[in-house]
Amino acid sequence: MTAGTNNFRSDIQGLRALAVLAVITFHYNPALLPGGFIGVDVFLVISGYLITQILMSQKLKSNQNILHTLKFFYFSRIKRIAPAYFVMLFATTVVAAILYIPPDYITFYKSLKSALYFNSNHYFAGFGDYFSPSAVEQPLLHTWSLAVEIQFYLLLPFLVLLLTEKTLKAVYFLLIVSLIALAEYRLRMQGIEQATYYSLFARIPEFLIGGLVALYIKTKPKDQNINLLLSVFGLLLILISFAVLNESSLYPGIAVLLPAIGASLLIFANASEKGKSNVVSNLLSFPILVWLGAISYSLYLWHWPILAFFRYYTGVENLTNGYGVFFIVLTLLLASASYYLVENPMRKQRTLWKKWVGWMMLISGVTIATQTGATLNTKFTPESLPLKYQRYADPDTICHGKIVGDCLKGDINSNLEVLVLGDSHAAMLNIFFDNLGKELGFKARIITASSCATIPEFDYQRIPEWAQESCIAQISEAKQYIENAKIIFLASAWQFHTQYPTFHTSLEKFINAIKPQQTLYIMSQVPKLSNNPQRAARLSALGFPVGVSIDKTYLEANKKIEFLINNHRNINFLKLNDLPVFNKAPLYKLSDGANHLIYFDDNHLNEVGVKYYAKEAASMIQIKLN
Repeated sequence: MTAGTNNFRSDIQGLRALAVLAVITFHYNPALLPGGFIGVDVFLVISGYLITQILMSQKLKSNQNILHTLKFFYFSRIKRIAPAYFVMLFATTVVAAILYIPPDYITFYKSLKSALYFNSNHYFAGFGDYFSPSAVEQPLLHTWSLAVEIQFYLLLPFLVLLLTEKTLKAVYFLLIVSLIALAEYRLRMQGIEQATYYSLFARIPEFLIGGLVALYIKTKPKDQNINLLLSVFGLLLILISFAVLNESSLYPGIAVLLPAIGASLLIFANASEKGKSNVVSNLLSFPILVWLGAISYSLYLWHWPILAFFRYYTGVENLTNGYGVFFIVLTLLLASASYYLVENPMRKQRTLWKKWVGWMMLISGVTIATQTGATLNTKFTPESLPLKYQRYADPDTICHGKIVGDCLKGDINSNLEVLVLGDSHAAMLNIFFDNLGKELGFKARIITASSCATIPEFDYQRIPEWAQESCIAQISEAKQYIENAKIIFLASAWQFHTQYPTFHTSLEKFINAIKPQQTLYIMSQVPKLSNNPQRAARLSALGFPVGVSIDKTYLEANKKIEFLINNHRNINFLKLNDLPVFNKAPLYKLSDGANHLIYFDDNHLNEVGVKYYAKEAASMIQIKLN
């Protein structure tokens, strides 16, 4: 049922089902449907159509009474969106408070605060912290699209209510062209992808394309054969979008026209007259699709937090088939409960006191959850480990992403200076080179940045946008010392970088630029773990045991680097990943039988581990320096 009208469109419900199934499939495993994310755009087109239609209808019914129309519109939107949304926020907050380790809960809480007032698109536009949970572990990441929708609702009514229909059509067209052009400029010329993806302005064209359908629906062809052709073409555009678009596509922008026009053609051509329909509208009106379309909002609300929590628990993005089945069942159960117990009851006409009781319970529950989440998180947190187990160095004293002092470690008075470059895996070696420098008589200048091997020509465009600025700055700083450095050490998360051919090119350029009088040592990546040991400890204490062992997939990346530098003069590969310190990772057993945790996440050593690592690597480093 379109809100505020009596015109039920079963084909639109089917289109909603198609959109939400595409999104869920993509979120579960992008390889299954590379362009599945365009389901969100289909939703926005549908929303633009329905909202424009509702506003135009109410404008006529209220005899141009703008205040009356606004009151009706906003109250209907609140009843439609808020109840199930805030119930989801409440439940997600409780689960996150129990499952997440304190640093991860702090990151979650920041997203929660923005989600509470529908501003999460701005939060996630700038989201990025190397040591925070990844995006696929952020339970409220999906709320960005709802934030965009609410923000659009604050703008559209005034356009529709203040402009004539003829003027409105012209304004819609102008805004569509202008905003798509702006999005294209930011994506292709400025390279601003993440912020553009989550922005309101880049999504407004999708709403307006749907709105144009509402404005031109009266001109729908009478010939059913033409409508059938339009329907088929629209469906084909959406299916093509699923196939040709993927995560690496510059999107939105002009590419958004594929799914947006496809969805708008389906809505336009299938606006059936009484007793008339076509094969496409009949297909979209299939009962199971109509039902899935009815609960599509709740499906969208609940599927992502479930996936995020499963990924947090398992430590992997691609879940096993067993988890996949569990995910499907749990999503359907929670979505059905949300639809029948929250969505429907809160939208129905009820007595005033029942409305107030329902809303007060909802508001109270969310308020309590947000205010007591941190306390609940602390209650379920095992006794905190000392700071040296929770970091690899003091972030305020190392040149990681910024320059602090002279960036020197080790024996500051030594005449022998080495240069250390790389990402956080090199930053992790500050204590390593500080201890070895003092023991072996050298000083180390360490210049690093998150996700960034700080070498000239590094392909920084592929790393997260939040890391690019500091990457460029640190590369510029490192260039001052590379020319005259006699000994250079390079350390990085090779398992991350070697996925990209552009990195191989940049590394080869760096290697080929090494002078005969220089020596470059590329250090092997330390072993990667199957899970974050701090998370595993928390989950095990909760009764959800999680094993932690070495994930040997990292070895392939080490082999790639070793092969790349094979037969290059003055280039050496330091294979340190098989030192005894890693035999029992993430623990290190001392001679007295005591076990020490040497990792603070699944791929970085902590301060304790770095010291043992340095101790065992000392003899090899000494040989290389001599």
